[in-house]
Amino acid sequence: MAEARTLEVDPREPEARVVEEALSVLREDGIVAYPTETFYGLAADARSRTACDRLFELKGRPREKALPCIVSGVPQFEEVARGLGEAALLLARRFWPGPLTLVVEARSGLAASSREGSIAVRASGLRLPRDLAEGLGAPVTATSANRSGSAPATTAEEVLSGLGSWLDLVLDGGPCPGGLPSTIVDVRDTPPRLVREGRVSFTEVERALKDL
Repeated sequence: MAEARTLEVDPREPEARVVEEALSVLREDGIVAYPTETFYGLAADARSRTACDRLFELKGRPREKALPCIVSGVPQFEEVARGLGEAALLLARRFWPGPLTLVVEARSGLAASSREGSIAVRASGLRLPRDLAEGLGAPVTATSANRSGSAPATTAEEVLSGLGSWLDLVLDGGPCPGGLPSTIVDVRDTPPRLVREGRVSFTEVERALKDL
């Protein structure tokens, strides 16, 4: 298999031509590596069973698990999740764009959801992934650009070294800073339950929920 093409990108102010090039790949069930606030991630159309199956295979990830996703914002969040309560919408509006991931019930048609029907969603603090979700009209996956159990990639070179032959396009935004991942909160529970603490402290989440 040939190594993926590479395009340079500014993840905070991405050029329209670069975004459109990535979208053309995603619309054909391709996989695009891109920089996030922490590590490089892998974008695929969250609706596409073909693309998501490719992701599970290249990562060696159990298929019963969900693939985390990025949405363009709250309106798209409401389109892809069902049964959203006040807590989910309050937290999304309070912390997005930013490093808070919300576990919700997925509407039908999302191949990235778990076998039990849940999906983990956030709106990235960087424009690039939000622009991809906006242009695609659907969430894009945000799983880390590495084989399961391997260290996450912080540079495009590391992505190419580990996964280059599996990918269709790598968007090189320079080194990612690494650090803490997003905080994950399951808003299907009442009260919402902490799954993983990361960049947003659960104390901040609880404080925000007091406004309900």
